[in-house]
Amino acid sequence: MKRGLFLFIVLLVPMVFFGCTGSNTEQDKILCKINEYSMPLNEFQRQLTQEIELERDFKLTQEAKKAFLEELIKKELLIQEAKKLKLDRRDKFIRAIERYWESTLIRDLMEQKNDEINNRVYVSEEEIDARCNEIKKSEGKDLSDLNKLKEGIKAQIREEKKTRMLDDWISNLRKNSNIEIREDLL
Repeated sequence: MKRGLFLFIVLLVPMVFFGCTGSNTEQDKILCKINEYSMPLNEFQRQLTQEIELERDFKLTQEAKKAFLEELIKKELLIQEAKKLKLDRRDKFIRAIERYWESTLIRDLMEQKNDEINNRVYVSEEEIDARCNEIKKSEGKDLSDLNKLKEGIKAQIREEKKTRMLDDWISNLRKNSNIEIREDLL
């Protein structure tokens, strides 16, 4: 028992004197303070990386880093001033955020569903040949010309199938939901 206590004290004393917080990690480094806001170094680096990706001709120099930091400081000062004036509590602002959130959510859902549908849609040679025959009958085109267009026909059939699957999915969402409409209020 005494030996365990001794080991505990021996291990605890250096941690108390030298600290064990690990405050030298990247995420704990504060690049700058703007009033009450502290900008971590890793947040600056993340935003700088995004800027470099968006601006292809961005030259990463020490001067460019300083200029970018100045832009972030201006942005934060403007945000703080807007909050001080309670602009972030106005109905107009809240509605704009809600619309943005909703449209982003819908966009992400549609992208996910589109990826899912893309992985399930295929076009067979029989479907392409059947479409070629339809075109030949309706427009009287020579099949040798249509053979050159097969890739375009395949892409068109693929898009039609994807659209149909997406429409069916949305119809099923509606069918499986409880929707009540008060026609008298329209």
